[in-house]
Amino acid sequence: MSSEIKVYKIRDFIRQNEKGDVDLDRSMRIVRELAAAASLHPQHNILIDMRDTTIVGDANMGYVFQVALEVARFASVLKGKIANVVPDDENRLSIARTLKAAMDVQGFTYEIFTDFEVAINWLSEVTELKKNDPLK
Repeated sequence: MSSEIKVYKIRDFIRQNEKGDVDLDRSMRIVRELAAAASLHPQHNILIDMRDTTIVGDANMGYVFQVALEVARFASVLKGKIANVVPDDENRLSIARTLKAAMDVQGFTYEIFTDFEVAINWLSEVTELKKNDPLK
């Protein structure tokens, strides 16, 4: 039997939970809400949980780049890591990958996830401790 011990140092983070339909207007409001929260909590990372959402309308390249440009407007306060948890659906992942590419070009530390715990691990500092098994 093997065991693993990890120590997590979880930095404070701002969490935005979304449910329901998301369109371009709602996406832009989400960005502004996160920027407002981030301006009050400097040095915090951001977790956007969109697993319970549906994209309404045509989420084409123009839509994605408009959202990315809105994020860029708030670059001075959105300095930490940004984790976006999306449904494990190929269409949603395709949209998220396009947004990630736009965010990367602008210098943001942005990652997409389909697993909440993996996103939390990425936002945290993790140290693995080697443990000697006393039963061996």
